[in-house]
Amino acid sequence: MFDGLVHGLIVFFLRRCLLSGLLLAGTGGLSAAPHQGPVQPPVSGYGSWGDEVVALPLSFDFTTQGYVNRVSIYHPENQAAAAPAVFFAPGWNIPCPAYAELFNFLASKGYVAVCDEYHTDIGVIGAQLRDAFMEAANRYPDLIDTSRIGLAGHSSGAGLLGSLTYDLVRNRNWGGNGVFIFSSAPWIDFDMTDAMLADFPQEVKLIVHTYEDDTSTDMRTYIQQFEPLPIPDSEKEFIMLRPVSVGGYDYLADHRVIATGDGNYGVFDAMDDYGVFRILEALADYSFTGSAQAWQVALGNGADEQIEMGALRDLVSTDDPRPIPGKVYDYPCDYSGNPRRTHCADYDDELPAAVLQQPVKHRLTDAASPLFVWEPVITAESYYLQIRPLLDNGEPDWGTSFGVGGITPGDAGCGDEVAYCQYQPAQALPRDSRYVWWIKADSAQRPGVWSRRGYFTLTLVAFFTDGFE
Repeated sequence: MFDGLVHGLIVFFLRRCLLSGLLLAGTGGLSAAPHQGPVQPPVSGYGSWGDEVVALPLSFDFTTQGYVNRVSIYHPENQAAAAPAVFFAPGWNIPCPAYAELFNFLASKGYVAVCDEYHTDIGVIGAQLRDAFMEAANRYPDLIDTSRIGLAGHSSGAGLLGSLTYDLVRNRNWGGNGVFIFSSAPWIDFDMTDAMLADFPQEVKLIVHTYEDDTSTDMRTYIQQFEPLPIPDSEKEFIMLRPVSVGGYDYLADHRVIATGDGNYGVFDAMDDYGVFRILEALADYSFTGSAQAWQVALGNGADEQIEMGALRDLVSTDDPRPIPGKVYDYPCDYSGNPRRTHCADYDDELPAAVLQQPVKHRLTDAASPLFVWEPVITAESYYLQIRPLLDNGEPDWGTSFGVGGITPGDAGCGDEVAYCQYQPAQALPRDSRYVWWIKADSAQRPGVWSRRGYFTLTLVAFFTDGFE
């Protein structure tokens, strides 16, 4: 077993070096960005690098809407047929090579990645992206399968993915065999109309991908890219990555996480492996194959497989995002150019959901009455703790509740500036049973929304205790 493990690690290391351009000096198209930090990439499953050798990227200049666009295409070297394609819209004035690690990763998994460096003329960015993506598909039909597409992007490019997807799906008949949006820290969609929202294709899978330390774009702008799209909750997810320090190395969760270029835009580390590559790959797999395992990772409503980030902090997911009270951003939602600026206050009436800390992820505990720990919600005046047994089918027993209401921040030893709230109910729970719990914050001015659910099993014997995630 040990020899097999060593062999596997050696193969993984050599493959990773190969894909990073560290062993093939002649692979000028492959990024040579070093993998930083002590946390290593996953060696298998979603987020681990694939077996495909990545070809030198193709590129061409294309004039559209009065501007010259540079289009780059990353693909497997030995690609034998048209493959699913991820069309990528970069951030404002950020060149495609800044995202090269992401594109190389996708190509290593058998996908084609198409990136367009548009000109920053707000009125025609969306049209440039549409024209450039269509030109790439027309030039390389042997590489790009337009029946299976993903629209991904960052910042100003990501903001336009909704209207762009509508155009390509409704007007060009793309995505008939699978379509998704992966929108990283999106800005404003200047092209979206109410008529398009009402007619938006519900078969689209959606992830809005955000970062806790992002002070650039108003979170309400991100929510505008998520909530109005009439996609079922099971097929869309609002995700937030969170910073952490491991071994003295800081894993940042700021506006530029997805840009893994030369250091001017971002760094390549485990935040990319677990928080970007893993989620995006699973979203693509689910969209194109319907894999139940891929759904759990990409859109799993807080499932263990989704939120798990290895040695990093669990990511946070929700179907009901709300702004963080009092947070200030460089680019507010009510910017005069935002066609939906009159809707900015639509998301201010409720407090955001609390983030559960313990017990979560189906942990075992022997405590007769477990200690429940969650992160405080700014301006919350009380919390309602819901605890229910789990039925054999995994659903809560709605006929039995051990919930506790009216828990004040004082009762839980927390406030706006305290890292954790914690509460231990006086009532003991029946042992040898599985439980689910969740919590809601409230205030006199603004009620809250329910958190994701946490799971635990109360054992008969004391052989394992829960701990912080």
